[in-house]
Amino acid sequence: MRVTVFDVETTEEGFKGSPNPYYPENKLISLGINDEYLFFWHPDLPDIDLKKNKKIVQDILDKTDLLVGHNIKFDLSWIYSCGFKYDKSIYDTMIGEYVLYRGVKTKISLAECCLRRGLIRKATSIIDTYRSQGMTFKDIPPKDIEFYGRRDVDCTRQLFNAQAADLGKKANSSLTPTVRMMNKFTKVLTEMEMNGIYIDKDKLLDVKEEFEKEHKLLKVQIDNTIWDMMGDTKVDASSPEQLSWLLYGFKVTNKKKWAELLNIGVNKDTNKAKRRPKLTLSDFNGIMKKYTKPLHKTRSEQCNECYGKGKVQKIKLDGKPYKNLSKCEKCEGDGYLYHELKELAGFKVNLKSVIENFSRDSKDTASKLVGFTSTGGFKTDKVTLMTIAKYSKNGIVDFIDTVTRYSAIETYLKTFVDGIQNFVGWNSILHPQFMQTATSTGRLSSRNPNFQNQPRAKTFPIRKVIKSRFKDGKIMEVDFAQLEFRTAVFLAQDKQGMKDIEDGVDVHQFTADIIGVSRQDAKAHTFKPLYGGVSGTDDEKKYYTEFLNKYKQIKEWHDKLEYDAIATKMITLPTGRQFSFPDAKRMPWGSSNYSTQIKNYPVQGFATADIVPLACLNAYELMKERKVKSLLINTVHDSIVVDVYPGEEKIMSDILSQSTRGVKNTMKSMYNIDFNVPLDIEVKIGDDWLDMTEINV
Repeated sequence: MRVTVFDVETTEEGFKGSPNPYYPENKLISLGINDEYLFFWHPDLPDIDLKKNKKIVQDILDKTDLLVGHNIKFDLSWIYSCGFKYDKSIYDTMIGEYVLYRGVKTKISLAECCLRRGLIRKATSIIDTYRSQGMTFKDIPPKDIEFYGRRDVDCTRQLFNAQAADLGKKANSSLTPTVRMMNKFTKVLTEMEMNGIYIDKDKLLDVKEEFEKEHKLLKVQIDNTIWDMMGDTKVDASSPEQLSWLLYGFKVTNKKKWAELLNIGVNKDTNKAKRRPKLTLSDFNGIMKKYTKPLHKTRSEQCNECYGKGKVQKIKLDGKPYKNLSKCEKCEGDGYLYHELKELAGFKVNLKSVIENFSRDSKDTASKLVGFTSTGGFKTDKVTLMTIAKYSKNGIVDFIDTVTRYSAIETYLKTFVDGIQNFVGWNSILHPQFMQTATSTGRLSSRNPNFQNQPRAKTFPIRKVIKSRFKDGKIMEVDFAQLEFRTAVFLAQDKQGMKDIEDGVDVHQFTADIIGVSRQDAKAHTFKPLYGGVSGTDDEKKYYTEFLNKYKQIKEWHDKLEYDAIATKMITLPTGRQFSFPDAKRMPWGSSNYSTQIKNYPVQGFATADIVPLACLNAYELMKERKVKSLLINTVHDSIVVDVYPGEEKIMSDILSQSTRGVKNTMKSMYNIDFNVPLDIEVKIGDDWLDMTEINV
C-alpha cells in the first residue's frame, strides 16, 4: 500500500482572515507531499512552473492508496478546489488521536500531539515570529515556508506511524473500525462543505430586521419594568446577579464570604457543584442577615463633581493638569448619585414559595434554601424562572416571558443571523466548517457559523433563508424519528421500549401527561432520563422516576454503565467506540462522580456519532452511483439535508429513504451489529428549509 503524507499552506484573505478556498482572493501558496515541496503562488516567486508542479502532485496522488494529513479535511478542500483528483482512502491523524483518547478532552493540534508523544517538533518558532509582526504566509519568505512545511509533513508522518502502532495493540483493537468510519465520513463532510448552503440574502435581511425590531421593543418593556421595580438603580437583566436583585429584592454584600459559608462553586476534582453544608433555618437566616441587605428604590441626580461625565480633571502639584482624566471618586465614575427611597425594590419573590414548588417532598426548608443560593444571591436560571412564572400571579410572569424572549433573540441574532452574514460568500453560498473532534461524544459541531445548535424552526425561522441554488430546485430533509430513545432501547435491550416503538406509543404525550404541560413543551424533558437527568420541579422529577420505572432495562443498563466506568474506567459501544473515565469513582450517595456523562455518552455517541454518519455515507455512495446533480449540503444531529436538482425529487427521496433505513444493514456489514429496534424516518421537501411538507416514502 502506497502511503502519501501531505500538507498545504495558503493565503488568509476574507471571512475574518480564514484560509479557506471559498473566498475568491485566497490562493494556494505551497504543498508539501512526501519528499516534494512545491510552490503554486508567492509574490517573491513570479516564475513558478504551475503546469509542471501540478503534474508532479497529481502523479503522486494517482499512485497513492492512502492519503494522510492532520486535519485533512482542510487540505482536501484545497486540492479539490485547485482541480486535483483523488478518490481513494484517507487518514486524518487528528481523528486518530481523538479516537485513541476516547472522549477525554486533550489538545490534538499537530504540535501538541507530537510534543506529547515525544516526536519531532513542528517548526513553529520561526512562523510565530513572523505572526507576531502581523505577517501571514504571503509575507513570509519562501525558504522559511518550505522549512516549516517540510517539517509539518515529517511530523504528520511520524504521528501516523505512532498511531498505527497504537491501533495495532490489542488494547486498542476495537477502535480501528471507528477510525476507519470517521475517515470515510471526512470525505463526505469535505464535499458537503465544498457544496455549501445557498442563502437568500434578501430573506436574511428581512429576518434580521424583524427580530431587531422585536429586540428593541422588548428592551423598552424590560427597562420600563426595571424602573417600576427599582427606581433609578441600574439593572442589567442579562446579568444573573443583577436579575437576582430585581427578582428577590436584596443583594449580597460580601460575595466571597457568602460563597464560602454556603459552599457555592464547582469542585475542581469532580467538575461538579460542591456539596452544600447542612444548616439549620436559624443558621441560614443568620447568614442572610449578616451578608445581604434589602434593596430600596432609588432616585438619581447628576453628580455635581463631574457634572454627569464620570471623570474629572486632576491637577498636579506643579499646577499642571494630568494628561488623562481621572475617575470621579464621588460618583465612582457613574456620573450620577443615587439616593435610597423608603419603598423596597424588586419583585420580592417569596423564596420559600419558590423552593417548595421545586421540592414539596422535602421538609428541610433550610437545605432547600441553601441549594437555591448562587454566587450573586439566588438562582435565576431558566428552570427557576419558569417555576417562578408558573406559581406567580403578578406582573412578574410577563416580565419573565419578556426577559426569556429577549435573551433568546439576542443569542439568535448574534450566533445565527450575524454568523451567516459574516461568512456567506459573494455568490450567496455559505460554507460552515464541520468538526468531528470537538465534542466528547463524537457528535458533529460546526463553526463559521454554528449550524448545529439552531433553535426550534418555528420559534426562530432562520431556516427560511436557506433555499436551493438551482432554478426551481427544492430543499429536502430526512430525519430519524426518536433516534436517541430507540438507540437507548437497543443498547439496554429494553422490552417495554421495544413494545412501545412497535405499538407507536407517543412518548412525548406520556411526558406531557405526567408533567402537566403541552406535548411540545414536554419534548425538552422526554429524553432527559436517558442522559441521567434528575433535577427540576416536583412534576418533572416525578416524570423522570416514572420513565425509569416504566423502562426498567434502561435503568438496569444505566447501573451497569456506572459499574463498568468505575471498575474498568471504560465504556465500549457495539461499534467499538470507547469512552474513558479515568477518574470515575463511587460517591457516598451511591451514584458516580461522572453519572451524567456515563449515561449520556453512549446514547449520543452511538446515535449521532455512529448511526447518522453511516446514513450520510450511504446517501453519498448512492448519489455517486446514480450520478444525480443534487447536492448534500448539511447534517444536523439526526437529519440529512439535500439541495435537490429540478426533476430529481423522486430519486432523492428514494435515496434518502434507502440510506437511512439501510443503516441496519450497514451496521451489520461494518460492525456485525444486529440492530433489532425499528428505525423510523420522515422525509420532507420545500422551497426552503422552513416551510416543508412530508413525503410518503
